[in-house]
Amino acid sequence: MAVDTVKLYTKGSRVWLGDKEEVWKGGVVVSYAPGENIVVSDPETGKELHIVLKEGKSMMPPLRNPDILTMENNLTTMSYLHEPAVLHSLYQRFTISNNIYTYCGIVLVAVNPYCDVQLYGNEMIWAYKGQQIGQLDPHIYAISEDAYSEMKTMGRNQSIIVSGESGAGKTVSAKYAMRYFATVAGNEKETAIERRILSTNPIMEALGNAKTIRNDNSSRFGKYVELEFDKQTNISGAHICTYLLEKSRVVFQANNERNYHIFYQLCAVRDIPEMKHLHLKHPDEFRFTSQGKAPVIDNMDDSETFYEMSEGLFNLGITEEQQLFLFSVLAAVLHMGDIQFNEERNDSCSISNDDKSLLIAAKLMGLEVAQLQKWLCHKTLKARNETLVMTLKKKDAFAGMEAFVKHIYASLFLWIVKLLNAALSNGKKDAVNFIGILDIYGFEMFEENSFEQFCINYANEKLQQQFNQHVFKLEQAEYIKEQIKWSFIDFTDNQPCIDLIEKKLGIIDLLDEQCRMNRGTDENWVQILYKELTDSEHFQKPKTGTDQFVIVHYADKVSYLCHGFIAKNLDSVNESHINLLKNSSLELANEALGGSDLGSITSPKRVATKSLSRRGTTQTLSKTRTVGAQFKSSLNLLMDALTTTVPHFIRCIKPNDDKEPFGFVPTRVVQQLRACGVIETVRISAAGYPSRWSYKEFESRYSLLVHSRRVRKGETMDNCRVVISSIVSDKDKYQFGKTKIFFRAGQVAYFEKLRSERLFSACVMVQARVRGWLAAKRYNSVRVATIAVQCMVRRTLARRKVQKMRENRASIVIQKHVRGWVQRIKYRRLLVSILFIQSAHRAQVAYKNFLTVKYEHNAKIIQKHVRGWLARCAYKQHMRKIIQIQSCVRRHLAKKKLKALKVEARSIGHFKKLNVKLEKRIFEMQMKSKDMVKERNSVLEETKQNLEELAAVKKKLGEESRSREELEKELSTTTDELKDIRQNYLAMKLEIARRTREEEDIEELKARIQELETEVKQSKEETVSERNNGEERYAALERSMNAQIEVEREHHQNMLIENGNLQRQLQELQELTHGQWQDSSDDRDDLSSVMSDVPPDSGVLSSGITSPAVGFPPHDPRARVADLENIREKLEEQLATANKTIAELKETGASTGAPIVVNGGDKIFPVDENERARLEEIIIENVELKENLDRMTDDLMDAIDEQTLMRTKYEQMELKLSNVKDSLLREIVNTRNPRQAQDKIRSHLDSLRVELFSDVAKFNKNNIKTEEDAVLQSKVETLAGENIKLLDDINRLQNAIPFISGNTEKKLEKKLTRQESLSTIRSRKQEFKGMFACKKGDDSKLVKRLITQLKTEHVTGPGCMSGLTAHIMFMCVRYADHCNDEGRIQELLTAIISGITSVTRKQSRDPVISTFWLTNCLTLLHDLTQFSGEELYHNRLSPAMRDFALKNYDLSDYRPLLSDQCINIYHTIVKTAQDELQPMLIPGMLEHDSIPGMNSSFSGGRKQTDKGCDTGVIVNRLQFYLQLLSSQSISINIVRQFIGQLLYFINATLLNNLILRKDLCHWSKGIQIRYNLSQVEQWVREQGLDLDDSGVLTYLSEIRQASQLLQMNKSSGDNAAAIVETCYSLNTMQLQKLLMLYSPRSEFEERVPQDVIKYILNHKPIEKSQKLMMDPNKLHALKFSYETRDIDFTIVTLPSGLKVDFLEKY
Repeated sequence: MAVDTVKLYTKGSRVWLGDKEEVWKGGVVVSYAPGENIVVSDPETGKELHIVLKEGKSMMPPLRNPDILTMENNLTTMSYLHEPAVLHSLYQRFTISNNIYTYCGIVLVAVNPYCDVQLYGNEMIWAYKGQQIGQLDPHIYAISEDAYSEMKTMGRNQSIIVSGESGAGKTVSAKYAMRYFATVAGNEKETAIERRILSTNPIMEALGNAKTIRNDNSSRFGKYVELEFDKQTNISGAHICTYLLEKSRVVFQANNERNYHIFYQLCAVRDIPEMKHLHLKHPDEFRFTSQGKAPVIDNMDDSETFYEMSEGLFNLGITEEQQLFLFSVLAAVLHMGDIQFNEERNDSCSISNDDKSLLIAAKLMGLEVAQLQKWLCHKTLKARNETLVMTLKKKDAFAGMEAFVKHIYASLFLWIVKLLNAALSNGKKDAVNFIGILDIYGFEMFEENSFEQFCINYANEKLQQQFNQHVFKLEQAEYIKEQIKWSFIDFTDNQPCIDLIEKKLGIIDLLDEQCRMNRGTDENWVQILYKELTDSEHFQKPKTGTDQFVIVHYADKVSYLCHGFIAKNLDSVNESHINLLKNSSLELANEALGGSDLGSITSPKRVATKSLSRRGTTQTLSKTRTVGAQFKSSLNLLMDALTTTVPHFIRCIKPNDDKEPFGFVPTRVVQQLRACGVIETVRISAAGYPSRWSYKEFESRYSLLVHSRRVRKGETMDNCRVVISSIVSDKDKYQFGKTKIFFRAGQVAYFEKLRSERLFSACVMVQARVRGWLAAKRYNSVRVATIAVQCMVRRTLARRKVQKMRENRASIVIQKHVRGWVQRIKYRRLLVSILFIQSAHRAQVAYKNFLTVKYEHNAKIIQKHVRGWLARCAYKQHMRKIIQIQSCVRRHLAKKKLKALKVEARSIGHFKKLNVKLEKRIFEMQMKSKDMVKERNSVLEETKQNLEELAAVKKKLGEESRSREELEKELSTTTDELKDIRQNYLAMKLEIARRTREEEDIEELKARIQELETEVKQSKEETVSERNNGEERYAALERSMNAQIEVEREHHQNMLIENGNLQRQLQELQELTHGQWQDSSDDRDDLSSVMSDVPPDSGVLSSGITSPAVGFPPHDPRARVADLENIREKLEEQLATANKTIAELKETGASTGAPIVVNGGDKIFPVDENERARLEEIIIENVELKENLDRMTDDLMDAIDEQTLMRTKYEQMELKLSNVKDSLLREIVNTRNPRQAQDKIRSHLDSLRVELFSDVAKFNKNNIKTEEDAVLQSKVETLAGENIKLLDDINRLQNAIPFISGNTEKKLEKKLTRQESLSTIRSRKQEFKGMFACKKGDDSKLVKRLITQLKTEHVTGPGCMSGLTAHIMFMCVRYADHCNDEGRIQELLTAIISGITSVTRKQSRDPVISTFWLTNCLTLLHDLTQFSGEELYHNRLSPAMRDFALKNYDLSDYRPLLSDQCINIYHTIVKTAQDELQPMLIPGMLEHDSIPGMNSSFSGGRKQTDKGCDTGVIVNRLQFYLQLLSSQSISINIVRQFIGQLLYFINATLLNNLILRKDLCHWSKGIQIRYNLSQVEQWVREQGLDLDDSGVLTYLSEIRQASQLLQMNKSSGDNAAAIVETCYSLNTMQLQKLLMLYSPRSEFEERVPQDVIKYILNHKPIEKSQKLMMDPNKLHALKFSYETRDIDFTIVTLPSGLKVDFLEKY
């Protein structure tokens, strides 16, 4: 069957229609027949369009690709390759899936999202590291990894060319590429060179970037960075080249644009002290920064970016002097823009002498004010041998100033780049390869295009030519590799356009020739172009105007305005200005602004040297060259450099001009696609064989197109040939390669159409059979159900009849009993009522009689009291009247006597009598005073008598009150009796009522009982629920505490990992510096070699780690310090209490009484004498407490010194006594003269006795003030007792001397020999205590035999104890503890830990060795913990095992070191296992199809990894590590953590790759992944590693839920809630990414609707971690569990293979 493209245009075929707004939009073919017009309908409007087909021209609308090929990662994998397909695919990927990267052959198309996307974290970098391009989703990291890996493996230089128009994201893309190389080539940590390279970005952005209308951070220059790599493929240096800086922006900015960022950054920090001398102002106040009227950029802080730039300068070694010079010159540029030029009469100009801007600019640049003022207004002309000075017009002077400023900024920019290159160069010639990153402007076309656009488009023409040649070369290489027949592919060659620009008598050459003319003008130059270049097809003359010319570029026609071409090409600066800069007083001015050779800055490093040396270019010649010629030369050098490299292309696309996040304007995008060469790439691919399928993929997808009999199992290539030959008859439509099948454009779409039709017919057949089967099944089920229903109905009717008969008979019986019961109830109620009435009547009569008696009695009492009260009132009234009459009479007599006395007082005789009377009166008063004293005494006696009488009266009144109380009691008794009678009456009445209601309440009680039972049940349920809630709250609290502990533990272990990494880096640096360390010779296997392997910061020999703290005796001064501190605290509490009491007295004091003065002058006024006395006591006590406190403080220091001295004396005395005991027998045995030995011993003991008693006397002389002193005294007494025993030994020896002297010398030797043999026999009979004695010089032997040179088979064979090596080490430590040798313990443990660290580092890649030492480190850690002697662990030991505990020293400080060592070894084993599993996971878990008959593979042109791996290989590797850990008897808890860590690594790796691979996100692949995971989960369960739901399988939750997500129904918003509930472990970003990547693999599936994604975004709980990628390298904290083990060290034996004979049993 011949495949003709015309046959694809059938009814229902989807095509593309041109549109003015959307460029292309979809349509559907309504009708078409060959030779007729085609009718296409617009699905949106429903209108039908008739497309007229002309003869000789193919006007058929482009066909649309099938859904399976849309949104592919690589645009060239589409069957139909044309512009609408490319545009639609980019639109779908960008707006729907939010994928900003897409491959187009070898080109990475990057669309600017205009918002932050989380695609650039370190997790993403490590996910792409080591992956081939095409295996994961498109990303700039994939391009970077491809360049890095090809350089690493092939040794070829690479280049990454980033292009695009302003605002497309070129700078950011180049920055992320540099960051990738700095991270991957930096040994996981940024070294100095990587930091310096990354530090150049803020500097270059500050000096070379500015805000434009299209971009807030637009690069206004081209940049080419060469990253140099050494032999180890680590970054060793870098070199930066710059091209075509936009100097005009320094003096002019369009509306809503800014100058370069550096000016605004300086103005933002103008207030800091370091910038005060620059005299900066707000940007709006400078002319050079205020023209654009946009001084602020949203979301950009100029001050922060300034500090980032300044930090980058410091990182690159730019000195503070150089920075100040840079800032001074930049500030001078701003001030020069504000210089005012005054116009004079003779067409000249001048500058005022007091112009502030002039003065500041001259000062900042180190220029003389007069010289600067002069040469800004004048210029020099050279005429033969004369130099003329001419004045300038104001306009020319201003233009000259602007040219001067532009020259200064350009020179300053190149000087900074030169400094950066010097800082990035390492000074060594160890660079082997390099990767170049070219960040260059894309094709530009504006309404008015000038010289800058001409140069930019010229550079893009050169780059496009190289791009086309490279693409064509790769196509040819692919065809040759697959050995298929191919013909030459014609592609557009833009060499004629390049020749038009750069050839002899081309545009640049004619421009330079016009510049060399004295009176050359832009108009004359254009006319010459019209005359010389009209014959070229790439040059056109505009229809109107004579100041423009048109160049037909590869992208489009561009019209250039000639004004300014000559001036910009010359870029001339007044020579006097250059000389002015050379005479600057600043030291750096000549270097930075003097025009030094900058050729290496504008050309690649490796090409510039060769080119300049070959051409012999000098500094003088480079100065005279025009800008165009210089740019042409540097561009040719750049192209030469790129030609020697393997290029990689990144095309940045700007989707819209409004910077709207994920906004897509088709007209703008298609314009850039045409300009950047993407469409050309598609056209070249479409001209050949764009669709390429592997044989296996083609067979799995399209083998159903032929009968199954024609398909043979295992013969994939033959099956593919059968399928293709039966469908396609034209052999030019396909080619069979070695590993792939190549198809022409449209063939895959045709295969997809046939496959859809075949599947549709198969589905119809299957549906028919299924529907028939369902109908038959439904009929049978209905029949059976009908019979069953009839039986049930008949049985129900019979049961109802029998039930009714039973109910009738039961009702009769119930009626009989109920009627009898009702009659009995009525009789009982009547009887009760009669009795109640009788009792009520009798009670009422009795109550009336009682009231009558009570009324009469009360009346009598009232009459008695009223009559008495009336009599007393009459008596009081009568007495009051009598007293009133008496007072009136006495007043009358007194008045009368007063008148007589007044008359008598006026006479002289009266005065005499008065004197006499006064004398008498004084005498009488004296006498009367004596009488009054007597009367006072008598009054006192009378008062006492009155008081006694008053007491008697009170007593009498008390008796009367008691009698009254008795009467009241009788009255209350009577009242109580009445109340009792009334209560009895009421009780009887209530009893009657109760009995009346009793029967009625029975039913209510029954109902209430039922309610209570219900409430009881509810309360029980509530109690249970509350208990459960309480348990849940407790569990939640416990989980939160455990989480906090886990975080701390994880942080600590991460610090250990980082410490280990730093140690490894240090070791690598030491090896690089001093040579490779070798340990082949035996003489270097001592302890010093082991210790040398441990870095100073390893934590083992660090100065920060001191020796373990040993236990102190009870009399240690530090214990005394603690006691005294407690006493001091108690005294301070008492003092505070006293002060508080004083304060209370102050508040409650009164003004009476004498004030009491206390410390500080405070006065307290107590209320009475008792309080004053109490206050005085408190004050005195307060003073005493303060004195005691001061005294105790002084005693504290004295006690510390005294106790320390006594402790030292005590230790010295014990040492002396032990020495005496050891030397007594030695003196007798070794001497020939026993008498002499006796004298020596006696003299020695006498001196010792004298010294001892002198110390005792000194000690007794001091007062024993504390318990510690008493303890010391008891120790001294003990020593005295031991001294007495020594005296007894001396007497015994004296008695033995005659016997010894009587024997001969020979007998003495025999006796000594016999004593030695006896001592030997006694030592052999000594019991083994489970310790090994290691002498002081044998540490190196111990480490060598047990650690560094240990062969594991000697201690791991059958019958060997697990952790034998660790037990032996602990037994040596026990002996050192037994000997009370602290230094020996420290030396042993330090040597052991150092040796283990050394051997585990050297053999870190051997899991068997690492596991062995993990076991021994855990065992040693357990021994130090279990036998530490601490109460917590000691109480758990059996009585026999308690003897093995440490006695003297606390070694708890060494346990953290061993714990850290265990963690490091554990992490080493984990890293080794991860490295082994890494290459197996993707092919074995994601790409492997384990389920037979369900092939889910479809690469879509993606490179596939090795298929020789399956899930069984991964399970076998996990089984290996499980057996390895189990064979070493490692705790099951640690084994579970290890397997859980590996499962987390598997989970993170698989999920990261799944998120980055669109070809895996479909339904059938989800089933395969879930099946592969189930095999791993089944293995975990079989091994008993997952005992509960919270076991190790929870580490696979993310990838498990991701596979479930691929299988779930996602067709509508109703399924979104189930997705949120099921995928609880995946965060929102991961869910969104997977749903957007979901790609149907057949027509019967649908893509995920947007409402489902929106529902998940709105209802998914916000998680703390919102990272898209998981961190596979994350290590969970290792938890140790303690269990008491039964260990008997007395049965430990030393294997002969260890060769540790120097260890002695003890």
